[in-house]
Amino acid sequence: MFMTTDEIERLIREDVPYIDLTCELLGIRDQMAEIHYATRENGVVSGTEIVAKMFERLGIELVEMKRSGESINAGDIVLVGKGNSEAIHTVWKIGQNIIDYSSGVASTTRKMVNACNAVHPKIALLTTRKNIPGTKHLAIQGIIAGGAMPHRLGLSETILIFKQHCQFFRDDGALAQKIAEIKHLTCEKKIVIEAETLAEGLRFAKIGADAIQFDKLTPEALKEAVMAMREAYPAVSLLGAGGINPNNIQAYCETGVDGLVTTSPYYAKALDVKVMINPLS
Repeated sequence: MFMTTDEIERLIREDVPYIDLTCELLGIRDQMAEIHYATRENGVVSGTEIVAKMFERLGIELVEMKRSGESINAGDIVLVGKGNSEAIHTVWKIGQNIIDYSSGVASTTRKMVNACNAVHPKIALLTTRKNIPGTKHLAIQGIIAGGAMPHRLGLSETILIFKQHCQFFRDDGALAQKIAEIKHLTCEKKIVIEAETLAEGLRFAKIGADAIQFDKLTPEALKEAVMAMREAYPAVSLLGAGGINPNNIQAYCETGVDGLVTTSPYYAKALDVKVMINPLS
């Protein structure tokens, strides 16, 4: 995951706006030390590359690192660095927070991806842009490390028509005309329209949607919608969205959709990572 030097420095500055008062007063800032990040539980690691960039910015030598996406077991060391005590204590908690959160997202994502693969290996797990504000880099790092893909990184990336857009057109005919007008401009992308019922899905497919995203249907209703859509519009891609989480994902996988869209991994429990700092003689 690419992060600029400015973004790395912002993360550091949030926690250390001026000085580390504790290290300053204890007189230990110039001593050499080694920092170890280790996991207390099984999961998937993520965010270590971002912390490694902080190491580089602070003059800390990278000694050892597990890369994002690697499976880890309780007790595993995921990152080790060596440098002066001031730099080590500066990165300590920031790095822990990054690995905790991003690895939690990655671990939950991997469980959901595995659930999809157990039903059908070609079901895509996709994540929305409803991430927790300020955490997008870390969340996307975790999503990819866990084996899923972002459904939509931002408004500039995809064409996704919601009812909030449809209300600007007097009827389906007007919307269909606009889609016909712009379709040549979207030859590299799909036009996706969100539907809340099978009837809406059929209507939107008829007016030119390349994909239908069904929102908040039960697994039973979504399965029926998929069967009807496949019969009427076999070329249209079908997505399920709304309330999909680790507890119900298997039922949604069994509906026959091409992909499932979820927000759940962003709110995953953080992976429990501990930090050990040892002075070096």
